[in-house]
Amino acid sequence: MAFVNGVAANSPNTFTILGCGTLGSAILFGLLASSAEERSKKVEKGGQEADLPNRFEHEDIQKPSRILACVRTEQSAERLRKQLPTSEHALPVKVIRGDNVGAVQAADTVLLGCQPQDLDCCIGAPGMERALRGKLLISILAGVTIPQIEQVLARGETRATAKTNGHVTTPGDGRTTSIIRAMPNTASFVRASTTVITACSIATPANLRLVDWLFTSIGTVTHITAAQFDACTALCGSTPAFFALFIESLLDGAVALGLKRSEAQVMAAQTMKGAATLMLAGEQPDALKEKVATPGGSTIQGLLELERKALRGVVADALIRCTAAASTLGSKQT
Repeated sequence: MAFVNGVAANSPNTFTILGCGTLGSAILFGLLASSAEERSKKVEKGGQEADLPNRFEHEDIQKPSRILACVRTEQSAERLRKQLPTSEHALPVKVIRGDNVGAVQAADTVLLGCQPQDLDCCIGAPGMERALRGKLLISILAGVTIPQIEQVLARGETRATAKTNGHVTTPGDGRTTSIIRAMPNTASFVRASTTVITACSIATPANLRLVDWLFTSIGTVTHITAAQFDACTALCGSTPAFFALFIESLLDGAVALGLKRSEAQVMAAQTMKGAATLMLAGEQPDALKEKVATPGGSTIQGLLELERKALRGVVADALIRCTAAASTLGSKQT
């Protein structure tokens, strides 16, 4: 049996994460928490399948049985190892540094989580294209399209061929890589992400079921077209920072009014969560606003001030600018 950094290669249902930065780590820990909960319920039911709170209960999903987490530096490796859960129900995780190709060879499914500008050095390495053949590659790279990923893989294989004086030493075996783009957000840490998904033409129903299961375990999933992806990257991936800025502004005001920042943060965040819950239950934003802004009350005075300062236009323009920037990220590869 072949080994990769001390881990047996080709073990069943291996999930490899290439790049455990902020978003890659969020997905890793969200998935670990979800799997630990599911495994715990299974143990409680005497080995029977747990009652899952989603539509995948009766579907044949090849769920990961172990995870290989790839990082570039020893510092990142140590940080990740210290953060890994110790629960007996958690999936086994092996942290790997400096052997991306080997980790992909050992995988059934690969999550691509490097920085967009590092795409070429991450998956353009010699041997990577071959390692990915016949496997599912899930990209969470903002601004990087499926055709761009395919081009980088092809360039990497061309470079490998060039090193053998133009002779291909390993002929193609007819297998191709299925690529699916997904954009979750940092709320994956607490299994409250909003993830959008688009797939290449050769992605199979089994591929899509697996990806749906993966991201439903850490939040909600919406399928979109490739043309909508940059806008959804901004709307779902970037707006947690927008919301954080809005909350931070409220906290500044609250402190100026004499409230403790820590207490104000809990109140403001819970209020935002409550408003979001109402809208997810079907309440329209304008209807919610009208319910709160009663005639002659204080809320309408605050709303008028926000309108005078053009908050609506500023926020809309920020989203548009963010979308435009997302569309260029794939062109900044090193």
